[in-house]
Amino acid sequence: MERTLHAQPSSSLATSTHQYLSAKRCQSAQSSLSTSAADLRELTNTLQELNNHFKKNAKILSEIKDNIVKANEKPDTRPADDTSGVHKLERVTVELRLVFLKIGEIDTLKEQFQAEAFIQARWYEPTLKGTDIDCFDASKFWNPLLYIDNSVGDLKNDVWHKVVYDGIDTPMIYEMRKIKGVFLENLELNDFPVDVQDLTITVSTTRTVNEVLLTADTHQLSAINTHAFIDQQEWRLHEHVETSTKLLSSPFTPSQNQHPAFSATCHAARRPGYFYWNVYFLIFFITVMAFTTFSVTYNLPQNRLQLSFTLLLTAVTFKWVVVRCLPTISYLTTLDKYVLLSMVMLCVVCAWHSIIAVCPTDVAPHWDNLAFITLVVIYTLFHLVFFLWMYFVTYRRRRVMKRKDKEYLKARLERLNSVGHGGSESDEYAGSAATTVVRKTLPPRKSLQRLSSASDKESRSNSVEQNHKILTNKHALEQQQHRASMRQSIANPNSNPFQTNYTGQQVLLTSGDIEAMTMKQFRIGTLGC
Repeated sequence: MERTLHAQPSSSLATSTHQYLSAKRCQSAQSSLSTSAADLRELTNTLQELNNHFKKNAKILSEIKDNIVKANEKPDTRPADDTSGVHKLERVTVELRLVFLKIGEIDTLKEQFQAEAFIQARWYEPTLKGTDIDCFDASKFWNPLLYIDNSVGDLKNDVWHKVVYDGIDTPMIYEMRKIKGVFLENLELNDFPVDVQDLTITVSTTRTVNEVLLTADTHQLSAINTHAFIDQQEWRLHEHVETSTKLLSSPFTPSQNQHPAFSATCHAARRPGYFYWNVYFLIFFITVMAFTTFSVTYNLPQNRLQLSFTLLLTAVTFKWVVVRCLPTISYLTTLDKYVLLSMVMLCVVCAWHSIIAVCPTDVAPHWDNLAFITLVVIYTLFHLVFFLWMYFVTYRRRRVMKRKDKEYLKARLERLNSVGHGGSESDEYAGSAATTVVRKTLPPRKSLQRLSSASDKESRSNSVEQNHKILTNKHALEQQQHRASMRQSIANPNSNPFQTNYTGQQVLLTSGDIEAMTMKQFRIGTLGC
């Protein structure tokens, strides 16, 4: 009995101990689960924050990339500020000359054209006098800071310099650049398709009108190469180039200073043959076919109106074809006027067919015949007046352009004759980014004897042009003295044979020689100095 009593307390103690240990294990498990859940939530929040920072950084990097791409695609064509530190007290006159080397596609819808051009700017630089010309550095001297005002997008721009100096007059710096790009132009389409468009390249400067004055070159005319033209099937280039100057304001500066600008304009005349055959003649035939509806008896207006409406809708379709060839403009072109007047004639025919249907049957045939004759006469007079108006109004500008071509070629020929001879095939051209040297190979002695008297007369008559010469070395005065001694030796055959047989001497070239060399290279397709 006592053993039984002692066994019951021991079993109950073991059970309670087991329950206590189980409760402790459950409590520790629950606490560990709660701790791991809290750590998991903290880890999730940390990962979410990292994800947000990553997205923000990716967005910033994308914006930086877009800005870099935009900066590379559309570089600023304006020159940087003057870093030379040289400032002029007086206004400097810069003479400009532009040569259109190649005209690309002329886009009528976008009102822009592609072109490749050569621009020459020159100005006097007194500080170069007495210095070593061979070590000329353009970045250390005053610069007009020129840029192209009406360019669009990426503009290829190659710039180089040279110095012209004879040791006596003021040295002159030449800045030459070759540009290639797309240029904006407001097209005037009033006379379309017999219009003549102005293709202009405008050169401006970041300096104000008080600092620099841009003018046309007084020695060389601007020119154009009419052979290197892509759209020759659609356009025809005129020979002359017109230049003008104007003032531009800067709206982005507080002072709104005015800046000088120089514009060179060539002219392209559209070839209207395509529009004559494919628009004018087709509209003319459609309108003439409207008169054939009078062959249907007047008491069948439904048949007459059906044919007339069909022709009217065809004319409307052709009108939309013409619209697709032109930009959105708020005025009527010559072709628009012709198409609209033809549509008016078709509408008048349709209106008459509806009127004749309600006329009395006894007078209807007479009035129908009378209307037919009247409309034919009106349509004939309309074409007569239209052709006269085309000849005296729309074609007038083409006649003016042809007259200017003749005047320009005459002036250019006179200027070429006044500046001297055109150089020989043995002339050598050497250039660098800093300066350009021209080496002139002299002809044999017999040729020099024949040209000596003529050259002396020409030197006296063209004393102004001879003040501008290229210095091939720093001893300009010595070169002039040697040239004078060579002329004396030519006049005296008994002089030293070394002087008379010399054929490789570097001589000083006049601006006439430079012009002739430039024109010679321009004719063979390249342009250099």
